[in-house]
Amino acid sequence: FTVEAPTTPSLVIQEATTVVNSCQTQAEINSAFATWLSNNAIASGSCNGVLTNNNTGAPSACGGSKTVTWSYSTSCILPLKGQATFVVPAPPTVVLTCPMNATEAAGQTQAQIDAAFATWLATASGTGGCNGVLTNNNSGAPPASGGSTTVTFTYTSTCAPTTTTCQATFTVT
Repeated sequence: FTVEAPTTPSLVIQEATTVVNSCQTQAEINSAFATWLSNNAIASGSCNGVLTNNNTGAPSACGGSKTVTWSYSTSCILPLKGQATFVVPAPPTVVLTCPMNATEAAGQTQAQIDAAFATWLATASGTGGCNGVLTNNNSGAPPASGGSTTVTFTYTSTCAPTTTTCQATFTVT
């Protein structure tokens, strides 16, 4: 009667660090993490092997990382262990740039003031965050006969800071 020795156990971690694109939805990150979790560790050999991990969930879609330890336990040897990290980079920093306060001289037509105001509005810009949208509460240019309009510019992002604002004033003397 012969009992053959078990095959040598093996635990292979495919990628020690996996970095995915930022600015995905949380559902997309969760899906990518689940795929990575199920495919990143391969265990085989020995007797009655069981592969487990200490997963506590995917990192935030707005940036973060999770390090997972896999353990391959068998009835014939001590557990083999391996680690890997799943990384979601933080999104770019939000930068909101308001127009400079502007003053137009009186004596222009309303069409000229409206055109200058539209050009002034267009100098606002917002970048960074995830899925950023720049809006303003513009209610129209001030009258050509004189007055001012203060505009609040708002940049929203799906990652913090979710709302960034600034104000600028357009004046006709």
